[in-house]
Amino acid sequence: MAEKIDINQASAEDLQRTFQVNEQCAQIIVERREEMGGFSSWEEIKQVAGIDDTMIESMKDAGIVVTKASTPSSNTRRA
Repeated sequence: MAEKIDINQASAEDLQRTFQVNEQCAQIIVERREEMGGFSSWEEIKQVAGIDDTMIESMKDAGIVVTKASTPSSNTRRA
């Protein structure tokens, strides 16, 4: 059984090693994740340029998982 790798915690190197994706694609995934504050679903990952349903299934098969991205508290007070 493949080791589970959380896409919201994985480095570009982790993605390259686990998913066997090239360096450029791994870096794009990480950059987009950082811009979004993390991925909360596979649908969000599909919005990354170059990621399609086939790649999503390959990621799942490789042991990559999506955990809920942390979001800022909705109780933030404004002065």
